[in-house]
Amino acid sequence: MLSKKFSILIVPPDSSRVVNKEISQRLLVLCSLIISCLIVASIYSAIGFIKSSIDRQKMIGLVEENEVLTAKIGNLESTVSFLKSEMSQIMKKDEDIRLVFDLPPLDADLREVGVGGQIMSAPPVSSELKERTWLVEEDIEKIRRQLDLENASFEQLLDQVKEKRAYLDHMPTISPCDGFMTRGFGMHNDPFTGSYQPHNGVDIAAPKGTPVYATAAGTVVGSSYQSGLGNTIVVNHGNEFVTYYGHLSKIKVAVGKRVERGVVIGLVGSTGYSTGPHLHYEVRDHNRAVDPSKYIIKTILAIR
Repeated sequence: MLSKKFSILIVPPDSSRVVNKEISQRLLVLCSLIISCLIVASIYSAIGFIKSSIDRQKMIGLVEENEVLTAKIGNLESTVSFLKSEMSQIMKKDEDIRLVFDLPPLDADLREVGVGGQIMSAPPVSSELKERTWLVEEDIEKIRRQLDLENASFEQLLDQVKEKRAYLDHMPTISPCDGFMTRGFGMHNDPFTGSYQPHNGVDIAAPKGTPVYATAAGTVVGSSYQSGLGNTIVVNHGNEFVTYYGHLSKIKVAVGKRVERGVVIGLVGSTGYSTGPHLHYEVRDHNRAVDPSKYIIKTILAIR
């Protein structure tokens, strides 16, 4: 079947003798196959070279990208370290505020802000970059939970501090007048009868006309002459605190008047059951007489 022969004429350009070459069909097919194989091999070689060049470029790109990512992870790790330090300072301030306002501290375990449910595991591929990335993500997630906790804590602190401030604003914490304490709170001898009996306030000796101050914000609920105490002012401060100012020479506020801490409400005198100019000052908490000196921040000089 491949026994046929073909003639090939070679005609030189200078019109020399024509050369006639015979070639068998078998040889022609063999040459064709060899040429085809060479072409295919060349194509595969070219494709391999191109692919190798592309892979090399990709590798260079991946190496550069890896270096960039490594630098970014390093920056994130530094940022996370800074945030951890800042979070520690925030927690310390939270504890200090709670201490100042006599509020219970947050439980140490609560500050760890643990989570339950699905357990987060380390990345399956053993890669330093992936492991560092995972650790950074873990730290960031924990800081986020801690921030949520601190926000809730500060909201609670704000509410409680407001309540505390309202309580302190209505607590009688200043001296009602300048002078000397001549008789304290408790059991004492009555200067008129000599009998031993309770004294529900403190007596502060001062010249007649010395200003008398409201010791906390409140509303005047009494402004009249009373048997024993003479000219007397009664101020309701809220939170069950009520103060009494007796023996006044002059009353300068009327019932229903709203007064602030430090406002002059009367003048020292000697009206009522008195041996000389002085102020009788009482503090009542839940309608029970208490020692006023325990609330006064500005100390009154006392005669020993």
